[in-house]
Amino acid sequence: MLGAQVVRFSIFICAFAMLFSSVTFAQEHCQLSVSATNTSVSLSKEIVSNIKLKNGINHLELSCSLNQGGVFSFTRPALKDFSWQQNSVYKTPLKTNQMAILMDPGVFTAQLTVTTSAAYTPRFKWSDTQPFVEKIQRYNLIFGIFYGLCATLIFYALIIGHGIKDPLFKLYGIYIFCIASFIFFQEGQPYLFTQQYYSVYVSHLYTLSIGLTIVSATWFMSALLELPKYFPKISNTLKVAALCVLTLCLQKIALDLPLITNITSAVTGYLSLFIAITIFILSAIQTKYDVNEANLVFIALASVFISMVFRVLLTDYSPFIQRYGFVIAFTIESLLLAIAVGRRIQRLSYAKKQAERRANFDHLCHIYNRRGWSLKANDLLAEHKQRGGVLCFLYIDLDRFKAINDTYGHDVGDKVLCKVAESLSQHMRTEDAVGRLGGDEFVAMALFNSNEKINQRVNTLEQQLNQLTIEHQGHTISIYASVGQASYNQPPDNLDTVLKAGDEAMYKQKLQRKAKQAEKMVVAAI
Repeated sequence: MLGAQVVRFSIFICAFAMLFSSVTFAQEHCQLSVSATNTSVSLSKEIVSNIKLKNGINHLELSCSLNQGGVFSFTRPALKDFSWQQNSVYKTPLKTNQMAILMDPGVFTAQLTVTTSAAYTPRFKWSDTQPFVEKIQRYNLIFGIFYGLCATLIFYALIIGHGIKDPLFKLYGIYIFCIASFIFFQEGQPYLFTQQYYSVYVSHLYTLSIGLTIVSATWFMSALLELPKYFPKISNTLKVAALCVLTLCLQKIALDLPLITNITSAVTGYLSLFIAITIFILSAIQTKYDVNEANLVFIALASVFISMVFRVLLTDYSPFIQRYGFVIAFTIESLLLAIAVGRRIQRLSYAKKQAERRANFDHLCHIYNRRGWSLKANDLLAEHKQRGGVLCFLYIDLDRFKAINDTYGHDVGDKVLCKVAESLSQHMRTEDAVGRLGGDEFVAMALFNSNEKINQRVNTLEQQLNQLTIEHQGHTISIYASVGQASYNQPPDNLDTVLKAGDEAMYKQKLQRKAKQAEKMVVAAI
């Protein structure tokens, strides 16, 4: 008997607990009604409603029965004004990116007035306070990282672009800034810092950010994909369409009339979609033909389109992707485009070095030509003025070079020039200026601490130059050179002065060499 009583008592306790739990569960509910349409929907915790509001003023009524209170929230995209009246008292919204109101525990009814600038679905829902706060903190952290990344990429593009002098980098920086501004206003984050009565200005800035984003994206993508080069007519059409979007956005801000706003929004949406799809298709075409960086643009745009599918169509697939997929996609796009810009930097840097080499180096002897040597020599002149020392200039002219050309041909003459250039490069230091002015005339300039080092190096160089030989069809051809030297303890006036002094010194030595050779020939004849 005692055992049976215990069993019956246990069953009673369990049934009572289940009944109490069901009552408690039943108490946690909210009902949202729209006055104009006499429609209502039951709101479950963390479940989004699909009520669509009309353009203009909407009156709603929210009835809730809560045990622990919570937060009622909805999105802001087309919101112009909002009020919450409960027991003749108006509640102030929380400072969050969404419109959010703290709800007290218990049973209550609140009158909501929602004024919109366009018809939209606000995605009403209610949540427990603690989970809502945690989501907001996580949300702010994620977007804080995103804005920090955008700022880094903007400075990266502007600084590198300033050094490279390529307008594409500025376009990239402007595009990233516009994208970040668009997301900033779309997500309602200005309301973290401003009051609700600034909503009209925030809405106007959001509209403006749409137009600027379309324009900056069109110009940047067009330049990156090289559309003016491959598809000039399509590129111009896209740019005109982008300017039309910006004009419509400005018109929407200026007039702010419901009928015009609806038409403008529709046209703006279709034009923006046309631009995005066209650029996406062109990026695929350019990828097929291996145009520079087109593959990265294609992947970047694909990530954005995928995020739009989840944001617009697959809204219930994953709350996280639906909430953060857009910003994640733009982060991926920004990084991929940064890589594309980086690749462009490498190509431009390489092309610039190659152009400088072609402009400043002698293609035969692989040393400085007259232009390149003048630039390097002027740097040494400036260094001499700054830190002092002894500046040494050498003017080298080959003896009997014309005879070698006439006897053995210009190919052999070119080999002689290369041999002399190689010897000069090996004998001089890397910081010295070694070049060929033209023909068989070579120059070298170096900065030393004392005259002793100069004399030793010049004597050694002259000996080496006059001991050079090349072999040609069994013949050994000797190379002779006259070396003129000009040294300066005080900075010379200019490079022309140095060249003139070196040239005079070289001819003086050439005459002395000829005189000695003539004297030797006379002595030998006697």
